[in-house]
Amino acid sequence: MKNLVLILFYIFCVQLSAQSVYVEDRKIFVDDQEYRINGICYARGEGNGENSGYTFNDDIPLLVDANINTIRTYAAITNSAELNAFANAGIKVIMMLNENSYTWYVNQFKNHPAILMWEFGNEFNYHPEWFGNNIQNWYNVLENCASTVKSIDPNHPVSTGHGEVPNAQALNSCPSVDVWGMNVYRWLSPDSAIDELAAQTDKAMYISEAGADSFNSNSNSENQEQQAQATEIILNAIIEKSDLCVGVTLFEFCDEWWKAGNPNQQDIGGFANAIPYDNYANEEYWGIVTRDRVPKQSYYVVKDIYESTSLSINDNNLHISIYPNPVSDGFINLVNHSNEPLDIEVFDLNGRKVISQKSVFDSIDVSVLSEGIYSLKLLKDGRSDTKKLIIK
Repeated sequence: MKNLVLILFYIFCVQLSAQSVYVEDRKIFVDDQEYRINGICYARGEGNGENSGYTFNDDIPLLVDANINTIRTYAAITNSAELNAFANAGIKVIMMLNENSYTWYVNQFKNHPAILMWEFGNEFNYHPEWFGNNIQNWYNVLENCASTVKSIDPNHPVSTGHGEVPNAQALNSCPSVDVWGMNVYRWLSPDSAIDELAAQTDKAMYISEAGADSFNSNSNSENQEQQAQATEIILNAIIEKSDLCVGVTLFEFCDEWWKAGNPNQQDIGGFANAIPYDNYANEEYWGIVTRDRVPKQSYYVVKDIYESTSLSINDNNLHISIYPNPVSDGFINLVNHSNEPLDIEVFDLNGRKVISQKSVFDSIDVSVLSEGIYSLKLLKDGRSDTKKLIIK
């Protein structure tokens, strides 16, 4: 009985904080606030014999510090605690679903505040052999999945991660796809793909993969500086197309050692592709952090660019700002133009509520908090702001 009560309480709390996500005029909106995807493709280095040993608890502080607001998965996250942690950190999820088994997942998690949209397929259009050597079979599956999900959950869009720009066959076959993701590797110019798709459709789009690895095959050595330079150019090129494109999930969060050889070591194997600056995709060097979670130079590029281009949900709703941030003296100050009391909640990156109080003065005592990154929620009359809080 106790477990049942806890489950019902969890469902009740999630439903209270569920959000409506919709697409309009090529934009994504969360509870009527425009949302920009400043994202990363997220895999933890687990697969084909590799287990990095790291969990979401290790990764969320790095994601938050890099101002990443969205992760794109390659498999559905079934751990509720993990989804809760992402939600409390202010990170939304583009959730990849298995096209052969997905209705149970959508029914279970459709009200979870971490969900931004559902996604089917990652470059499946490159593999007609998976569908009887007829790619139309995949588009038929995709349309069926998208329409079924929308009937179950009308509050979240459906997307797909298409390899390169979808053609007329793909677009006409899948009217229920709300957002077209594109995996684009065109040296330093993914923005050209945005223009090409915009010329064919008025559907929303995002760049579901783009980027550069940190190994240069010409010099046979790692070159993090070149990866950082390419990342800066690629991200800025996509941001310049913000009128047409809702954002990007950069490929990728961490190096994965299972892709090109021995899963217990980092190998330089890969394949020829239009990747800066050697026209070669070194599959195990794509992370903005290493497999052991050490930030590369490109991590700081992502951090700076995403900070300058973020659109924070509800930040303008309550017109509240905080300072200083980071905090080192145990107190933060509120600039609250309404001068009305606020409910204040602070969560750690595991989703635990560590402070809950009502503001009476213009400062909050956070001296009980250990050094780290937290999520600060300010609530008033059903409205809320969520801000990143850094304790030093």
